[in-house]
Amino acid sequence: MTTPPRPRTAPTVGAAPTAGPSAMKSKTGGGFNPAASVAFNKTTIINGNGNAGQTAAGSGTGGKVPGSDFMGNEDIRAFCEYHRKQSRNGATELAMDADHLEAVLRTIPDADGRLGGSRARARRVSRWLKKAAAADKAKQKYFASVYATFEREYESELRKIGKGRTQPKASRPFGWR
Repeated sequence: MTTPPRPRTAPTVGAAPTAGPSAMKSKTGGGFNPAASVAFNKTTIINGNGNAGQTAAGSGTGGKVPGSDFMGNEDIRAFCEYHRKQSRNGATELAMDADHLEAVLRTIPDADGRLGGSRARARRVSRWLKKAAAADKAKQKYFASVYATFEREYESELRKIGKGRTQPKASRPFGWR
C-alpha cells in the first residue's frame, strides 16, 4: 500500500504567506474588506382565530385598540384590559419620572448659589407629575370597574348568548303513561 505524497510546504490555513508577491495581500485579495452582514427579522402575529398578518392591536374592523368594535363581550373585555394595562404602565413611568425629576432639581441652587430651598422647589415642580401618575393609577381602577359593571348589568343577556347558539328545550322522556 502506498501513502499519498506529502506536501512540500507546510499548509498555511489562516496564516499570511511569508514570501512572494502574494505576501503583500491578505487572503481575501487585499484592500479594505470589513466583515459586514445584514439580517432581517419578520414578525407575523397569529391571532387566536388563526388569522395571520393582523397586528395584535387590530382585532377587526375597528381602530387600533383591541375590542374597539364593541361587538361582543370579549371585545369589551379586551378594550378594558388593554386600557387598564396601558394605564398601569403609564402610572409606573410617570411615578419614576417624577422621582427622577425631583432628584435632578434638588441639585440646582437658587440665584444666590444656596441649596437651602431647592428641595422645596423640586417638590413643588414634581408634584404635578405625581398627580398625573395618581390619575393613571385611578384609570386602572375605572377600566376594571367598566367591565365589572357591564357584566353585572348585562348578566342575563350574556347567559342567553353565552354558548353561542340557542339551546334546545329539554324534552320530556317518552313514556306510555
